Amino acid sequence: MSPILGGIFAPISGYLSDRYGSRPISLIGLILMAVGCLLISTFNAQMTELGYIWRVVPFGIGLGMFQSPNNSAILGEVPPERLGIASGLLSLSRTLGQTTGLPIMASVFNAIALSGISATDVTKAPPEALVSGIEVTFRIAAIVIFIAAGLVMVLWRMQKRVRQ
Repeated sequence: MSPILGGIFAPISGYLSDRYGSRPISLIGLILMAVGCLLISTFNAQMTELGYIWRVVPFGIGLGMFQSPNNSAILGEVPPERLGIASGLLSLSRTLGQTTGLPIMASVFNAIALSGISATDVTKAPPEALVSGIEVTFRIAAIVIFIAAGLVMVLWRMQKRVRQ
């Protein structure tokens, strides 16, 4: 669901960032992703399909709203003769983030889900332990994203002051 929503909203956010600037649109995307993580952290064993959908939608929209303006802002600061290198580094940083972030999140989930129970394999953990793992893991992700959004706002204000 999130990749589909991200694919739908990426061109829309690209248009909006061309019109209003990349920073506000990517900041809105970060905030939506953090809210989505908080909503995902409320998953429970009795959740319905509709409950799943409304919790995941903000994350997918936020992901789509963040990617295009962020890429545009980064590549917009690069001289034309360096766009190939910058594009490669952007791809590298995205891949490194994904390949390190996913195992870290999985390790947090595993540690939380297995804490306090005798199982050593998460597939043998009771549903309550899995729900607890999801809750904590996605709350941590939300905190990290909110910190990133806060840093973006601080840097944005600092740049505005320098220009004045």
